[in-house]
Amino acid sequence: MNMNQKWCQYWIDLFTDSSKELISLYNPEFLFEDINFDVRIENDLDAMEEFQKGFLVEDPSKSYHKFKVFDYVGDEKLGSFQWIWESKHAGDFLGVPAAGKTTSTRGVTVMGWKDGKINLERSIWDAVAVLQQLNAIPAP
Repeated sequence: MNMNQKWCQYWIDLFTDSSKELISLYNPEFLFEDINFDVRIENDLDAMEEFQKGFLVEDPSKSYHKFKVFDYVGDEKLGSFQWIWESKHAGDFLGVPAAGKTTSTRGVTVMGWKDGKINLERSIWDAVAVLQQLNAIPAP
């Protein structure tokens, strides 16, 4: 399997389209961490699928998540890629009223693969930018 920017875009697009197909890309032995959401999942594909379902969009007129991968460094075992996340919120986000508001932020994911399946995923993104866009904290 050729891990590159195109593959990472395919993977990240599945967040809003198909949790089943997305989960099929994971090795049963994996570590997932989203630093900002304080989520850590290890070797539990059901828990991983439940977390990913939070990104599925039922009504794009009310909310959406758009991801754009713009950089990739790595090989078939370990890589890092940067992305932009634009979201129209249907409800609160990080405890802040956000319904109807659109935010955009940048993040990075470190991903590892074993036997062509994801065995490591660790992401961090700029939550400060989102909170500033929601007027929860002052912009500089």
